[in-house]
Amino acid sequence: MMRNLLTVPLISVALLGCGGGSSEPEVVPLYAGTYFVVMDKTVDDCNTGVARRIEVIQTVSQSGRSVTLVSNQVVLQGQVDPDNFGISTSAQTIEDGVRLTTGMVYRASNTPGLFGAGLSIVADAGSERCIVAYNGQAQLQ
Repeated sequence: MMRNLLTVPLISVALLGCGGGSSEPEVVPLYAGTYFVVMDKTVDDCNTGVARRIEVIQTVSQSGRSVTLVSNQVVLQGQVDPDNFGISTSAQTIEDGVRLTTGMVYRASNTPGLFGAGLSIVADAGSERCIVAYNGQAQLQ
């Protein structure tokens, strides 16, 4: 049932966060830009048979700590996540009566402009629930 109801949006976001001191204004790094994202499927509880690999260009815009990620007409909202040195975004939609919750995170690496990327899509249809997940990297262009 879930196989036909789940559409996997191609999304990701790339940000690196840091916190400011308590007596000084917080410094929020700027992560706006265009990213080339490559991720491989790690989980498909929904048995969708969706692509094993995602390769996509994504755009991140930022205002303060708030970020917006756009990928193939999918829009996710989120914020800089200084506790995890990155960003977290999400969106929720309903398709054919199935609630899809999409989450995307980017985490800093030791290489400037390169981020670890993770995507999860949780599909809820009544008492049925399944997950599709991808992991990979995002490179600032």
